[in-house]
Formats: sequence, C-alpha cells, structure tokens
Amino acid sequence: MTIKDNLEFHAAELRKTPGIDGWLLARIPAETANQLNERGRFVSVNSVTSEIRFVTDAANIRLTLSSLKPEFGLDQQEIRIFYGDFNYQSYWLKPGEITTLMFSPPANLKNIRSEYLRRGPGIGFSPDVCRVVSNSGGLIYCGIETFGHEIRPPKEEEKPAKTCLFYGSSITNSTLDGYPSFTCHRLGLDCVNIGLSGACQVEKPLTDWMATRDDWDIAVFELGINALFSLTPEEFRDRVDYLLDAFTKRHPEKPMVLITIYPSYQRSARNINPIEDDRDTVFCNILRELYAKYRDCANLHLVEGEDIMNDTNLLGGDYLHPKPFGHAIMGMNLVERLKPLL
Repeated sequence: MTIKDNLEFHAAELRKTPGIDGWLLARIPAETANQLNERGRFVSVNSVTSEIRFVTDAANIRLTLSSLKPEFGLDQQEIRIFYGDFNYQSYWLKPGEITTLMFSPPANLKNIRSEYLRRGPGIGFSPDVCRVVSNSGGLIYCGIETFGHEIRPPKEEEKPAKTCLFYGSSITNSTLDGYPSFTCHRLGLDCVNIGLSGACQVEKPLTDWMATRDDWDIAVFELGINALFSLTPEEFRDRVDYLLDAFTKRHPEKPMVLITIYPSYQRSARNINPIEDDRDTVFCNILRELYAKYRDCANLHLVEGEDIMNDTNLLGGDYLHPKPFGHAIMGMNLVERLKPLL
C-alpha cells in the first residue's frame, strides 16, 4: 500500500513509466521482479486487482489515467469503478494514451440505510470508498481533481478487516471475475493477487519478498501447473520447500492453503506425450508430501485442485483456463474451505 496525493494505492509499488507522465501500479517491486524469469518480469507489471482508493464528498471527480497494452490481442484495458463493493461504472483505456475520466458518486447509495449497504457473508468496503480497479494490463495514475473538495485515503474501518494473499499461475492471475476476486468478495476479504500468468516458478526472490509481507491474514498457494515442464521434480520440491519454510517460520499462526494442480489439458492429454504421463501426479505428490512435513508446525492446510475445479465443464475451449462461470464455481468451492479458517 502506498499513499500519494491523499489517495491509497493498493499496489506494492508506484513505478515511473517511460514515455508517460504517470505512475504504474505494480504488484511486485522492481527490485524483486527483475530477479524473476523473463516472463515473470514482464507479467509483474500487470496491474490486475490493483486499486486506487479514496474518499471525498466531491460531486464531480476528474481522474486522469493511462495504461500499458494488455496481452493476448486486447487493444484496450478495462477498469472498473466501485463504491464500496458495488460495481458502478466501467471504462476502457487505450494503451499509451492519457485519458481523463469524469464521474460523480452514485446518487442512489445516499438514500439507502447503511445497514443495507454492508450486509451479507462478509463485511467488505464502506460505500463511501471509491475504488478504481484494474482488470488487466498496466494501470497508470496521472492525476486527480476534486474541485476544491477534500480527498483522503480510506480509514481502516472502511476496508475489509482481513486480507487474503494469492500466489499462483494464470488461473490465479485471472481477472476481476477470477476465482481469487470472487472468493474475497464473497468472504468480505481484501485481495492481494500475485498470480503470474505462465511464470509461476516459485522463485526464491519472490518467496522472500512475499514471506516478509505482514499485510495479510490468510494465504492461498496454487502451485505446479507452470512448473510441470520447466522444472524438474527435484527443483520443484526444493522451491516449494523453501516457500513453505519461509512462510511457516515467519507466520506460524496464520492459515495457509496449498492447492494441488487443477485439471487441464497438461494433465489429461495423455496421447500427446506418454513419457510424461504421470509427471503431474509426481508434482501433486510433492505438494502432498511437503504439506505433511509442515502441517504440524504451522497452520497449513491442503486442498485438492480437483475439489475446487470439480467439473471440467468449468474450463474454456483451451481445456486449461476456466471460463467466467467456472471461476465463479471455483470461488464458491474455495469459500467453503476458507470459511472455517477465518
């Protein structure tokens, strides 16, 4: 979390961006990101689930933003504006261009009794908190104007009481409709998403940085799918062992959840490369064995990936990434496993 211009930035670091007079909301500090694998360095500037948060009584808000180009053929970046947990408006930013958004707070929320605005399974954000949330790409903050009205960061009581840290592959990286965001919304948790699409290699520099963070209350590790064909089983074991050792030593009382590999074509396309038939089983067994090693000295829990993604119809046409409906079902399944831990 960083404070600038009386705004709270839900990001690890604000980073100057070449060619644009603004600040990138980076999920991983450059010092750590630049020690990762090549794709990890690139994906680390993706601002998914990063936020700009503030409270103001201004009737008109002028927010100036820019963005880095998202991957996979998307030519614009989506951002969503929430008041509290209510999705209010969506905008699309053209990469490399500076865009000024003009919006006003939703009028209806002022006429609703407060007890109806923060009710449900989890108490999340106060509706007084404006949240500008990045869905993909790199969100760049350039400035804000409230026309003489005061502006401030949200107070602690205006935010969720607890935070969930997620680390994993592209399935975790996902979007604002992905299962990490869904899970946190359902449980009234703040979400810190350190998913690295195609680059989750359980690397020591990232482990060291994540383990030294104290701003979370529960952690979820989705490990293995990006390592199946880039690491040997021995390398994978050593890296996961290092991660669990680092986290359990520093945070022995905090609940942590280790998820085995989700079903995918990489686990199921057995006719393509029979030599690798049981590699996924080997990696999942490594996770189970390391869970057994640490469970007695920490608040560590094992969840089978097939219990969260419990229907292959949740997957999209690539038989790897869940479709939006799939993410919602996965989120509901994970909610039931996290509830007792909270």
